[in-house]
Amino acid sequence: MAQQLAHATKSLTEYFNQPEHLGAFDATKIESRIKVHETVGKMGFVYEKIRNAIDYQEEHLIRKNAIGRMLKRRIRSRERGPVIAEPLVRELIRAGYIKNDTFPTRRLPDIERIIDKYITLIHYAVGERDLFTGKSKTFNWIASVAAFEIEEYLSPSTDEDALVEAMYKIIRPNVNIQHEVPDPEDQDIQVYLAVHRALIKSDPSMLRYHLFHYYVPEWPTMSLNAIPEFAQSLPQLIEHIEQQYNNKLSDRLFRYARKFAPLFTILKDVLKQHRGDATGVLSDPARLEAAVREAAQLRYRQASAKLSRGVFRSIIYIFLTKTIMAFVFELPYEALLLHEIKLLPLAINIIFHPTLMFFIATSIRVPAEKNTQRLIKGVFEIVYNPPDKEIIAVREQTFKRSTLLNAIFSTVYSAAFFVTFGGIIWGLHALHFSLVSGILFIFFLCVISFFGLRLRDNAKELVIVSSKDNILMLVFEFFTLPILRAGRWIARKTSKVNVFMFLMDFIIEAPFKILVETIEDWLAFTRQKRDELI
Repeated sequence: MAQQLAHATKSLTEYFNQPEHLGAFDATKIESRIKVHETVGKMGFVYEKIRNAIDYQEEHLIRKNAIGRMLKRRIRSRERGPVIAEPLVRELIRAGYIKNDTFPTRRLPDIERIIDKYITLIHYAVGERDLFTGKSKTFNWIASVAAFEIEEYLSPSTDEDALVEAMYKIIRPNVNIQHEVPDPEDQDIQVYLAVHRALIKSDPSMLRYHLFHYYVPEWPTMSLNAIPEFAQSLPQLIEHIEQQYNNKLSDRLFRYARKFAPLFTILKDVLKQHRGDATGVLSDPARLEAAVREAAQLRYRQASAKLSRGVFRSIIYIFLTKTIMAFVFELPYEALLLHEIKLLPLAINIIFHPTLMFFIATSIRVPAEKNTQRLIKGVFEIVYNPPDKEIIAVREQTFKRSTLLNAIFSTVYSAAFFVTFGGIIWGLHALHFSLVSGILFIFFLCVISFFGLRLRDNAKELVIVSSKDNILMLVFEFFTLPILRAGRWIARKTSKVNVFMFLMDFIIEAPFKILVETIEDWLAFTRQKRDELI
């Protein structure tokens, strides 16, 4: 029996009743496409794999970040869009981010226009000296937004945008933050950003892109002649966007929105699987339940595979960085200053951290049948809006904690910090760790613990069943929280001052990519000369 759909679900259903948006790629058309030499392309592909092993990133951000890195390097060459666009696309193909012989040459002018607009904006908003030294925050800000706009052109996130709109409409009435954010527009923006972060894992550049287009809706059609005047107001606009992004409520709202993200993720999978017949599958509860169950099982398998890939990448990252740091810092310090290489601490430093990552990974479990039942119930509440909602009815409201309680909790947390790290330092001292080997041990302990937490969250991104806490687990989490917070801080800070990434991006990448392009040009030249003989 057909079921009446909720009002907030109808627009989503209408969207998924339409054919899929193919973006820049349509294999059904016979047309000229960009093709690179297969052998040369493998060189670029291998380089990107090595670089991504050293620079740990979320999988869905890798191509976007690669576009940003390549774009910055080419913008600094003082060239314009028509000169940059095709080499950029070819570089993305060689790196494996675009499938070879699929990008139509007729699409290049679109990429050229995007790049030209941002280069013009950079020209008027950033000084020449700051641009080419790479120290301009404004340059990096604009380039990161430009990179995501190119990524959006290559692979439009229209499905995700439709889901974000639906999720926003459904949970917005449950959020009451007017005492902390008085302005209604700012309230809407904060909830919208939280939904974006929770549902599609948007990073800062993606959120900045959406805010930029929200505040400057005329940007897609803005002419190059209008950009100089617009650039004068850019500093104030960037400041306002950063205030929205860094709002003190953002993390709390993100945690609230994340509670519902699994439901909308599964709903998206169902709608994409039944694109063109969205109304039919959603109107039939029996079909919808079967579709949700099938989508959940597929996601569980994907989560397991993703966990394996994440563990492998993490171990490679740990192995490479730990080995380099041991040779650069630990061994010279002990050999030259202490005149003694302590084998036990060295062995512990080599073996302990990969072993810890292995145990963290093997302890992670994908969701079970009880979670699937909760997913089905939650999706039904979204689609049919029953009066007795249980999952979607959870509300988020302003709450205030007394100054006294804040002081007590802060004191207790500080005590846990000193107890945890004090105990670790005492243990390392008892094992005769040197200062440098001890610092490296704690550094990697924090980083690996944080990586493990991220892997656990990724593997359980569809979990909607609340876990049962026990007293031992609460005590364990209380004393390991300082390690996790330290790991989070280190991960954020080291990503900004990653020496290995500096070497890859500024010492190795530019010459290597020039060499690859030169080889490809030479092969094209020799092929042309050979063809002339026929």
